[in-house]
Amino acid sequence: MIAIDFIQDFAVVVLLAAGIGWLCQRIGLPVVLGYLTVGILVGPHAPSLALITDPGRIQTLAQLGLVFLIFSVGQGLRLQRLIRTGWPLILATVLIAIIVLNICRMFGAAMGWPAEHGIVLAALFMVSSTAIIGKSLHETNTLHAGYGQTALAVTALDDLVAVVMLTVLTSMVQAGNSDPVTVLGTVFRLNAVLISLVIVALLAVPPLLRALGRRAVPEVQTLFVVGLLLLMALLSAKSGFSAALGAFVLGAIVSSAGLTSQVERAMPGLCDVFGAVFFVAMGMLFDFEILVRVWPLALGLFVLAILGRFLASSFALIAVGQPPGDSLKAGISLTAIGEFTLILAMVAVEGGIAPASFYSIAVALCLLTAATTPVLIRHAPAIAGRIERLEPERIRLWISLYHDWIGHLRQRQRAHRLWQAISPRLVQMAVQLLLISGLLLLAAPLNGLVRKWLGPEWPAPHAMPILFWLLFGALILAPLVALWRQIEAVSMICADAATQGRAHRAVFGPLFQIFLQIAAGTGTGLWLATLLPLDLLSGWPLVLLSLLLAALAAVLWRSLIRWHSQIEIELRSQLADAPFGLPSAITAETTNPHRWQIRAADILIRPGSRAVRRSIRQLPFRDRFSCTVVAIDRQGVSLRNPSPDTMLFPQDKLLLMGRDEDLRRADRWLNTIEESDSAAADDLPMGDLSLQPLEVPRTSKHLGKPLAELAWGAHWAVQVVGIERDNTTVVSPGPSDALQPGDQLLVLGAPDQIRELAFWLST
Repeated sequence: MIAIDFIQDFAVVVLLAAGIGWLCQRIGLPVVLGYLTVGILVGPHAPSLALITDPGRIQTLAQLGLVFLIFSVGQGLRLQRLIRTGWPLILATVLIAIIVLNICRMFGAAMGWPAEHGIVLAALFMVSSTAIIGKSLHETNTLHAGYGQTALAVTALDDLVAVVMLTVLTSMVQAGNSDPVTVLGTVFRLNAVLISLVIVALLAVPPLLRALGRRAVPEVQTLFVVGLLLLMALLSAKSGFSAALGAFVLGAIVSSAGLTSQVERAMPGLCDVFGAVFFVAMGMLFDFEILVRVWPLALGLFVLAILGRFLASSFALIAVGQPPGDSLKAGISLTAIGEFTLILAMVAVEGGIAPASFYSIAVALCLLTAATTPVLIRHAPAIAGRIERLEPERIRLWISLYHDWIGHLRQRQRAHRLWQAISPRLVQMAVQLLLISGLLLLAAPLNGLVRKWLGPEWPAPHAMPILFWLLFGALILAPLVALWRQIEAVSMICADAATQGRAHRAVFGPLFQIFLQIAAGTGTGLWLATLLPLDLLSGWPLVLLSLLLAALAAVLWRSLIRWHSQIEIELRSQLADAPFGLPSAITAETTNPHRWQIRAADILIRPGSRAVRRSIRQLPFRDRFSCTVVAIDRQGVSLRNPSPDTMLFPQDKLLLMGRDEDLRRADRWLNTIEESDSAAADDLPMGDLSLQPLEVPRTSKHLGKPLAELAWGAHWAVQVVGIERDNTTVVSPGPSDALQPGDQLLVLGAPDQIRELAFWLST
């Protein structure tokens, strides 16, 4: 009966989600608001329409939906995009989180709350809504503006902040306290485990998925992806973090490796179904009676959320060097509280570190800010202009001087040779240290799984700990050797710079280098020793095992270096900065592809180049270089077949098609430097594009018409990238080229759109 009841509840939730989703689309409201509302109306706390009353089954639905929802959220984050975002916006996101944390802690102290209540409130305020902000910016035609792009970048980074806070709250529930040492320790452990999961997943997941995509039927692919998703969630939960962390990592890896379209084909609709189930279940947990009792507090927190996020975002963006006007408008745009807030509130309430009223307040905040944010974004320029006019002249002067100082610091940083030499190595050292730390933190849960699967006495009594640590130690030898080589290199560079031009340099230089190596090696060793789970292996077995691993490292030193280099090469190839996915994303289906000699290449628009803030129409792609712009990757969003009026901005990546020499000339001409815009984001993946030949029928009524008059891009979102006529080929034809009987067109677009165009040509 329990199974039948669960099936009944699941059916009710899915049907209600489908109905309310259709209604919200018809009236133009976000479907998430509809899911929450219908969940509130039919949940156990509804006065008369309670269709589902068992809290346990609701929690099961919510947890299952959470894993798939966070997986889809992770797919929206590309690691390449995170790297391209740049340190200023990453630092601004961190500053926003810190400012919001302090505002909420002070508010909690003023209200007489326990310290953990203030941290939970900060977690609710830290996360902005990507869906609501993106939709509102698009509807107000401000997605292309500088502040619109800034707001989109920050709200995407907020997903990472949400994952961090989810982990912090989970650890607070387990530890039972909220002191700063516990919180900081949790954040570091999260970073270490996150780096480890990302690196291991990057090495293992993309090759497996690509192999399955070539050899396995869709059913097998679906089973593998779902099983891998649940396994990552389980491993994350066993490590002491939320199951959502593993799901988020897997989603980000799939997106960063360009496998999103393959996974979407393998999991048709699963993420959509379970995402809707999650939000309906979250609505069912809402208790309206609790909100009625605390409505003054909810209203006050709504005002605090709007003002707090606006002030924090504006100040942080100005602090990292963004223009004041754009910072104010971006701050106004970032006031929507995200759907992730509900997850954080649920974890806090269920863990007992926040009262039940916090969940009802979180639902109210999501609904209220979803209603007010579109209005605020629509009036953002006017509000920001009024604030700037009221701003005292002295403050305006201070901000100008501060930004000049930041620019001067950046120029000095670029000119400082020592910093340029060691900064990449310091980043690599940090990543390697986090990787090793994360692996050590994962040792205990991995050991538990192995002992559970193989038995504690396998393969012989008392042999399991030694065998496990021998294999685990061999696993971390390669990154340990790489870390030591980086320490040697940085020590040598610093010693050379410190003793340059000094007497007895030949003597003191090597001594200073050895001193730096000993200091860095000792500090690293002490740190890693604190992470060793000594309850699994200690005493003489640990000493003997350490000596054995040291001897193994000495013997295999060169091999370990080579293995680590191969791993780095593989990671770089997986993270190759190709925003349009795999090279096979565009497939040529011509009868003789070599005749065209056309290939696709992506070109990054650099800040300050001649392409910045100019439309495609204003640039000589076709006239001078015979190239076609077939797509733009902007902030992780693919714009297929952009219109000629699409503006280009820094960090845009253009996918150009043309001959090799023309592509090289276009790249050189465009990039004397770059920016970012978005006109109309098409959600279709780049993997849906293909190159197909079309023959112009001799009976077509469109013969003699120029391409500009036909305007195929506006009707079918396709582009003609070549014409073959009388055994000659024209690459990237111009708008004045007219159709002639028997022309062979090389058309780029989605297959269904090309089929519609072929039918239209035949009429």
